[in-house]
Amino acid sequence: MITKIIGLLVCFLLQASCRKYLLFSGIAPDFIILGLVLAIKKNDLLDGTIYGAGCGLFYDLISYGTFGAGVFTLTISGFIIAFLKKHVFSDNVFSKILITLIITLVSGFLSLSFLYLFYTKINVLSELLRITLPLALSTSFVLFLAVVIYYLSKGNVKKAFG
Repeated sequence: MITKIIGLLVCFLLQASCRKYLLFSGIAPDFIILGLVLAIKKNDLLDGTIYGAGCGLFYDLISYGTFGAGVFTLTISGFIIAFLKKHVFSDNVFSKILITLIITLVSGFLSLSFLYLFYTKINVLSELLRITLPLALSTSFVLFLAVVIYYLSKGNVKKAFG
């Protein structure tokens, strides 16, 4: 549990410091989603919700946006990650990449809906395709690279793709 919390803190540090250096066509990966996907285990729906709420609360405390939006979005994301890991996907690299893609899209949709409801009238679908889809793809790509490099350094390529 301590290693998961330390890993999530490292993801927050990457989000705050290195994200601007990893831009792919103006879109940077979401390290908080990466941390949640890697930290939440297969059979822990409550842990996924708690990790998501904790990350959301911490995100709201360090960000300048509306307080509560991060808690709402990341709590739901943590629960959905745990649900997908428990009921839908097996535990391999491709399932983690697909979960990262799905969760980034869901998180972006929730954030855009929050923005639409409380701030300004935007076209949620066009913004989802313009902003959130490239974000989801870049986040999934970074996860793919990180996991493949990790397993290659361990010499266990079959575990990475099997």
